[in-house]
Amino acid sequence: MDASRYFEEMHRAMSAQKNNSSLLLTVKVQDLGGADAYLELRQSPNGRARVFYSTMGRRNLNFQLFRKGWQLCHNASGEMTGQFPTRAENLLDSADFSACIRDDALDAGRTEIILRELRRAAGTSCSCLPQSAREGAMITVESFVGRGGEWNYWSTRAADCLPIAAILCWLGDFLAGTERRTLQSSPEAMALAARWQAELASPFAQPADCVQRPARTVSPSAPRRAAQQVQNPRWQSILAVLATV
Repeated sequence: MDASRYFEEMHRAMSAQKNNSSLLLTVKVQDLGGADAYLELRQSPNGRARVFYSTMGRRNLNFQLFRKGWQLCHNASGEMTGQFPTRAENLLDSADFSACIRDDALDAGRTEIILRELRRAAGTSCSCLPQSAREGAMITVESFVGRGGEWNYWSTRAADCLPIAAILCWLGDFLAGTERRTLQSSPEAMALAARWQAELASPFAQPADCVQRPARTVSPSAPRRAAQQVQNPRWQSILAVLATV
């Protein structure tokens, strides 16, 4: 199955699982070896964001479709009882793509930064043509925030779309294996994502003994505190005598 059909079927399955949410971002990772990945960032009406992603690349999905076709024309004993489907559409229509999809919640802090960066980049686009046959994986990102945006670049050139590549460094945490390393292979993007992560750190999260309190300063014009009154009667009588001398 070609990559475009794979991404289309995954999008349909993800949309069916969360049809009441708004689509914020789509990410397509197309490896030359067929290890494709597809992600969607969606936001529910209550403001919470979730990351939907496929757990099966095009290469593994093609194998599963072939396995399913083999089962349709053979019995449990391995004897051929029918004809292998001549059209892939017959297998695709009966395939359960929802079984290949996972979703995880994205914390509010990172969601806010991602939305901020997508608003800044709204209305822009980037497209890079390959210079050779070995340019890594093709990454296609489409935003639906504000005026939207579309970025298409090779994984070896992530620095050309730095803010978008830094967003994918966060979303890559939900993937595993080759796809995760592809999205997190740019040192510049990882550094920018780390800088954003530092923005989320709060000083109130530090231990109390680690927080340096500012030194207490006294204004020169402030009135001095009156001396504490002596409560001992003996000292009071002595002070009274000295006052008359």
